[in-house]
Amino acid sequence: MTYQEMKVTIPGKTFTQFGKKILISQIQFSTLEAIFEVDDAVQRKLDLKRRSEIREFIIESVAEGDFYFSPFIFSSRGNIKEVPDGGELPPGCKIYILDGQHRTYGLLSAINHLRARMETEEEMGNFKEAKQLQSQIDKLKTYPVSIQIYLDLETKEEKQLFNDINTKRKEPHVGLVMQYDQRDEYAELTRLIAGQLENLMEVESKLSRITVNNSALTSLTVMRRCLIALFEGSLTSNDNKVNHGELTRDRIVSVARLFFESWLEIFPKKMTDRKKFTAGYTGIQIALAQTVYQIHKHYDISYEEAINQLLLLKVACSWKHDDPLYAHIYDPVKKRIINHSATNAMQRTALGFKRKIEQEGVQMIDTK
Repeated sequence: MTYQEMKVTIPGKTFTQFGKKILISQIQFSTLEAIFEVDDAVQRKLDLKRRSEIREFIIESVAEGDFYFSPFIFSSRGNIKEVPDGGELPPGCKIYILDGQHRTYGLLSAINHLRARMETEEEMGNFKEAKQLQSQIDKLKTYPVSIQIYLDLETKEEKQLFNDINTKRKEPHVGLVMQYDQRDEYAELTRLIAGQLENLMEVESKLSRITVNNSALTSLTVMRRCLIALFEGSLTSNDNKVNHGELTRDRIVSVARLFFESWLEIFPKKMTDRKKFTAGYTGIQIALAQTVYQIHKHYDISYEEAINQLLLLKVACSWKHDDPLYAHIYDPVKKRIINHSATNAMQRTALGFKRKIEQEGVQMIDTK
């Protein structure tokens, strides 16, 4: 039986947002591959370069450990029938992608590339390597994709939602939001920690972006994004509630402060000199936070132990723009890193940090 011939059950919970029903779920990529479709009338044309960049990130990541994507967004166009524990998609029906097209095709492309490499290794008699590649393929096929499915949008509403997601809208000044928003738990946590660190480092509290000549090491806005990457592994999340998990509020504050204090140990003395060093760049700081999250999860060690591993970068990374760890974002003409805060760039930077830590001090980490 194929997915076209059978009903697909999608476990999850249904919520109503602005009068529209949304099914929140997590399914294996192999299932998603079989039931999604792209409507060219709603989606933009596939950017082959972007797909290639995502594919390369996925292939690098799956060989090293884990990687993380924010939720994909779909529209069911009335195809999904609500049931007590989720939804049911009838045989032959599809869900239509609104956000996540390039990540979806990046995953498909990664699987196809790994299959081609596996066949080559088999034909050359390298069965051990082929087995490793098959393991990576299986991991991608079973990769848990978080999805949000709008159940009853009309095509006109799909186009509007797509535009809303992909168009920069005029938002309240981020600096002001970070200073005064009492509803955002991450912003509140950021303000608390920044206050505790005020005698150790300068934090820009009003501007959302720091210019190259700014004397501050970081900003409230960047610190907030670091916290989301640190505790959730997300580089794009806009959540305003802290994902506590099993951590107490005091422990979260302690871990967060320890992370930011570690910068003073691993960065060069002139860390705010952005013309010479990268320590003050948004993408580098957020990538460090995700590195800690990845090590914490991958090796099942405490946050404190994971943060301690960053000390290995003090010697392993020069923090200069032309450091080999930044090869993917270094512009030899401009002689500095560029596009460092793009999601794919930060993912690759974090992967590079994690790989370097493992090379320099893998003996310090007890693997699972």
